[in-house]
Amino acid sequence: MEQTPLPSTPEQVSHHSPPPLRDRLAELALAGAVVILGIIVIWETRGIRVTPAYSKVGPRVIPYLVGTGLIVVGLWLAVEVLEGRTATGAGDAEDADPTLPTDWRCVGGLAVALLVYLVLIERAGFVIASALLFFGSAFAMGSRRIIRDAAAGILLAIAVYEIFTRGLGLRLPAGVLTGLL
Repeated sequence: MEQTPLPSTPEQVSHHSPPPLRDRLAELALAGAVVILGIIVIWETRGIRVTPAYSKVGPRVIPYLVGTGLIVVGLWLAVEVLEGRTATGAGDAEDADPTLPTDWRCVGGLAVALLVYLVLIERAGFVIASALLFFGSAFAMGSRRIIRDAAAGILLAIAVYEIFTRGLGLRLPAGVLTGLL
C-alpha cells in the first residue's frame, strides 16, 4: 500500500481562507428567511380549524413539526455561518461546482413559480396551480421542453390530486375545475 507524503513546503499546505463577506451575508439572509418561513408556518397553522372529532393528533401536528424544523434548521445554519463554516460543495459531487456563482435567474424563477402557486392554489385550484409550479420550476432550471414539461406537470398534478382526494379522503381545492375532477 502506497502512502501519500505529507506536504513539506508552505506552498503545498492548503490554507482554508474564510469565505467572502458577501457569501456569509447571503447565507445569513438565507438562514433568516428559513427561520421566518418556519414562524409563518407555525403562525398560519394556528388558523387550521380543528373539530372535536380529532383526538390528540389532529391536522395541526405535521405543520407544527415542519415549522419547528424550519426554525431549527435556519438557526443551525446561522450558527454555522457565524462560526465561519459556510456551505461548500463536496469535491466529488457530480452536479455541484462550488466555484460557480449563484444563478440568481434560476433562484428568481423558482421564487416566481412559488408565488404564482401561492396566488393560484385557491383561485384556480390545486391541479392548475401545481402544474404551473412544475412547469415554471423546470423552466427556471433551464428546461426548454415546453410540451413535455407541461404534460408532465399536468399528469403529476392530476395524479397527486386523485391520490389525496379519493385515496386519502383529503379535500384539495378544485378551483375552476370543480365538477370536472
